[in-house]
Amino acid sequence: MGTKESKHSNSISYEDSVKRVSDVELRRLRDAFKKSAGVGRNFLSRNAFQQDVLCEGVPPKITDMLYAACGGTQRGISFNDLLCGLVLITRGTQGEKTKFLWNLYCNDAGTFIIKSDYLRNVNLAPFESVSLFAQSERVNFEQFQDWITTHRNATVLSKWLLADNCVSLTSELETPTFYQSLAGVTHLEEKDIGDLEKEFWRLKSISQNGQIDLQFLGPLISPPIPKNALAGLFNAFDENRDGHIDFKELCCGVSAACRGPGVERTRFCFKIFDVDRDGVLSHEETLQMIDVLLLVAKENREAQQHKELTKQAGDQ
Repeated sequence: MGTKESKHSNSISYEDSVKRVSDVELRRLRDAFKKSAGVGRNFLSRNAFQQDVLCEGVPPKITDMLYAACGGTQRGISFNDLLCGLVLITRGTQGEKTKFLWNLYCNDAGTFIIKSDYLRNVNLAPFESVSLFAQSERVNFEQFQDWITTHRNATVLSKWLLADNCVSLTSELETPTFYQSLAGVTHLEEKDIGDLEKEFWRLKSISQNGQIDLQFLGPLISPPIPKNALAGLFNAFDENRDGHIDFKELCCGVSAACRGPGVERTRFCFKIFDVDRDGVLSHEETLQMIDVLLLVAKENREAQQHKELTKQAGDQ
């Protein structure tokens, strides 16, 4: 019983799912899947499922349950399984979603939900437990269906899944709203954010693991960035320290480093050298900063001298 990590809980087939989306939506979803999964990869990772499909607003526990229930394994989740899951969540009827919850919680035979197993996997308030298992230690589908209809808020998952418009599939309105939101918290214009998004997905598509991490980014920016400043610069972008730069972090970092006022740019530079993020530069961190700044100053001086010599040669 419980959240079956090796058994699909979705009763909507791939063929049925395709019929519920338009050709444009299907193409956009395929393109997004390829970008998130990475070049040559047929499976979407658990992290990509959370960040690129459900986004930050979905609680981690729900993400884990949905990932497993929709066919996600250690290898990842295939496009067909992902589409079926998205269609269920966004286009499924209340009956189909109820069936999904039933399949998620019932025993392996698919006949009953056992009280002891259910309570072990789901956090239920005492009165909710009494109302569901009032007559017996196990309930069949009809009993569960009647109960969940009037107790949609009984669990975190049922409250989220059975709510109207919990997640949208694709919408032309979402992208501008997202751009506007980022533009509101950065010094970037909406067009800048759109251009950054194109570059972000391009970089992800050529990354071997589908992520913008230090190993991938290093050769692209060094030179001109000194090698001993690479890790610090990367960490200044990687706010949550998860080892890769997501789109929001990219926008906020570019804004602070390139478009922000002097104070904000100085703060960003400080973060590059504040390795332990304690708000103070230690002796070692200060020496590291001095080495980098001297190297940059030397390179700039040599570049300026070369420019002047080239100009003089051209004037002669």
